[in-house]
Amino acid sequence: MREDDTIGAMKAGRIGRLSGLQAALSVMVAILAGMVLLGWGIAPLGRWLPSGWALMPASTAAACLLLALGQLGLARRIVTHRSVRYLGGGVALGLAGLALIGHLAGTGLWGEGLLATDPVRMAWPVAVHLLLASLTLLLARAAVGLRDALLVAQLALVLTLGGARLFTALGIFAPDAGPPLALHTLAGLAMLTLAQLAYQARAGLFSPLALPGRAGSLLRRGWPLVVLLPFLIVALASRLAPTSLSPLAAALTAASLAILLLVTVLLMGGWNARLEARLRELSLSDPMTGVYNRHAFAVLGEQLRRLARRECEPLSLLYFDLDGVKRVNDELGYEAGTRLIADFAGLLASHTRESDIVARLGGDEFAVLMLIHPGHLTGLLTRLEGERQALNARPGQPFVIDYSQGEALIAPDDPAGLSTLLEQAESRMLARKARKRAWAGGAEAAGTPATGLIPPRPAHD
Repeated sequence: MREDDTIGAMKAGRIGRLSGLQAALSVMVAILAGMVLLGWGIAPLGRWLPSGWALMPASTAAACLLLALGQLGLARRIVTHRSVRYLGGGVALGLAGLALIGHLAGTGLWGEGLLATDPVRMAWPVAVHLLLASLTLLLARAAVGLRDALLVAQLALVLTLGGARLFTALGIFAPDAGPPLALHTLAGLAMLTLAQLAYQARAGLFSPLALPGRAGSLLRRGWPLVVLLPFLIVALASRLAPTSLSPLAAALTAASLAILLLVTVLLMGGWNARLEARLRELSLSDPMTGVYNRHAFAVLGEQLRRLARRECEPLSLLYFDLDGVKRVNDELGYEAGTRLIADFAGLLASHTRESDIVARLGGDEFAVLMLIHPGHLTGLLTRLEGERQALNARPGQPFVIDYSQGEALIAPDDPAGLSTLLEQAESRMLARKARKRAWAGGAEAAGTPATGLIPPRPAHD
């Protein structure tokens, strides 16, 4: 179990919740757009819908519905076939593009006011937003930077449209030439944008929103305030110093400031989260070997102990003590001794799984904690011993890698703690080390000292 894996698992859980939010928002947009489409298609049903529903044109409702289905295909919660994403995004792109072409070809783009709309024609800001949303959906697997730019543009447009409606309702600015955007249309655009934001929190500019730790939590709680703050400032400034700005111009100013603040906060939050992860890694890892330190072994070991109880799996511990480190330090220097310890740590890491906890407990002592049946330990130790001999047989090897080892096992229903497991394994290791020394001393007294790099080893008990 590496530190990156722990952070990755926590982030995966957060991303899973964001994926659920993405699906929920998409379903809400689909229901809203579907009801409007039914109202346009079935006249009697339209009389039962809330007043003003027809302010969302059928083309806008159809595009929103298709994009919502595409988002569900992206989330793979309800609609699992990914072709729905391409079909929905492609048709919505066509509808938005045709609406923009119609505005450009006529006089609607400027002559009827920026937010001018009617029950049968899509307002051009809505068409721009749906065009951006369609491209974001279709390019969901494209470069992260491009998707981030498209989403930032959507956020800026939604904030501008929403701010214009808010300022119009408050009556603190001179009214625009055209009517404000319909509330349910604005709600649909906002939910589509938030659904895409929830998806893009996996990577890129918005990824800090899915990070674990204090930085990620602060960002998730604080980013709405960062977005709303410029609008509050603009509204307060208009009260203190009356201006001739229109609601749309004031909203555009506030939205620009909000986007600038949001991007800055996300960049700083990402940097802070990476720094936090690095500090966490440094506090849990041994700088000499790169494996976990004793503190991390205690913390993560207890987590693995609880997991073993929940999964009804035995928990096995291997305890290693390197032999001859002091002799290597005395004869070859501390740099060689450091390399000996690092090489052995690499040997352990290369023969264990990512879910295992490999830790340097201090000095020349190591421990490996794993969910593995004791019967499988023999094969692991055999492979480890073979690799040890291969390393010792390398040409120019300056020192011998040798160790004493002990193991211990805790059954799932055993109430003993991790400290008891360590004591049992260390006790077996010390007993084997004593037998090894006695065996080596007896062989030397008999006049048959071992030669070569690989020292003699007594048979395993």
